[in-house]
Amino acid sequence: MGETSFSVVSADGVTVVTPVGELDLAVKDSLRELLAPLTGVVAIDLADVTFLDSSTIGVLAGVHKRLTASGGDLRLRNPQDMPRRALEIVGLGEWIES
Repeated sequence: MGETSFSVVSADGVTVVTPVGELDLAVKDSLRELLAPLTGVVAIDLADVTFLDSSTIGVLAGVHKRLTASGGDLRLRNPQDMPRRALEIVGLGEWIES
């Protein structure tokens, strides 16, 4: 398996985080550290994420709670089928932008 990488860009008042690879226990701390300083509206583009596990879903839930408490939001974009199903199963389907 290849390394998971992240890119971050800001455009039109939205910070877009684009991970590439698998979001699992091995990268959850890196993901948490990357998202910790972000504020406002944050979108995570999941188009290149092939796997998403419960540990990273937990990170996303924590970030969502922090952002919405301060007037921001967390949005998930373009999930592939397997990550989309994982998010929907745990009740986070409404976070996915259509």
